[in-house]
Amino acid sequence: MNFCHKFLFFLFLIIPNISADELTIKLVGQNKAGILNLAIYDNAEAYDRSVKGEGRSEGGFFSGIDSFIELKESHEFVINLPEGIYAIALFIDANKNMKIDKNFLGIPKEQYGFSNNAMGNLSGPSFEQAKFQVKGNSIQNIKLK
Repeated sequence: MNFCHKFLFFLFLIIPNISADELTIKLVGQNKAGILNLAIYDNAEAYDRSVKGEGRSEGGFFSGIDSFIELKESHEFVINLPEGIYAIALFIDANKNMKIDKNFLGIPKEQYGFSNNAMGNLSGPSFEQAKFQVKGNSIQNIKLK
């Protein structure tokens, strides 16, 4: 076998072992255009801090999207990330003030959602409620509230 054949043989051995895990996030039910603030967490503590309104921290925040989205019935985003356990928290900032606005009772006035369509009791859901596994190709369908 010459060098070229050996190299190609080596590539065929390692290519199947390269993992390209892909998460598809499908959002439905949007009723206003705005800035999509979507965060993917791989750490329960960081997720819970964010859901309580303490903001994003670098530790435990894996990936995110901060991008204007037009008013459409559905959106789809594809993100490559390592296999693991994650949770998603998102909101659509309709007035572009970079925070989720709430009424006097603390109920969000802007649309929001969580992985697994999880809901908490009088607050956002916990990491345990929202967590999901990415292994290979995974899909999260999130209905905006």
